[in-house]
Amino acid sequence: MAIRKTTTKKTTPAKKSSSSVGISLFGGTKADMRKYEIESAMSTLQRASEIQKNAKLMNDVKKMAAEKAKEFTNIASGKKF
Repeated sequence: MAIRKTTTKKTTPAKKSSSSVGISLFGGTKADMRKYEIESAMSTLQRASEIQKNAKLMNDVKKMAAEKAKEFTNIASGKKF
């Protein structure tokens, strides 16, 4: 039995689009994802406003922020904890 030669046509792989579509976890479009991002930002800003109006909470936040800043300064300067 003779071996039959076949020729295969080489194809180049399809180019991927350079746009960053990404993978949607919610199955939505770019417009849907943008709307979600905007709504989330609005919610965050609203919560920040509520926090700023709470004097006791803000005092505690300032204290903790000062402690964290001191920790980071120690890390940056190479001091041991």
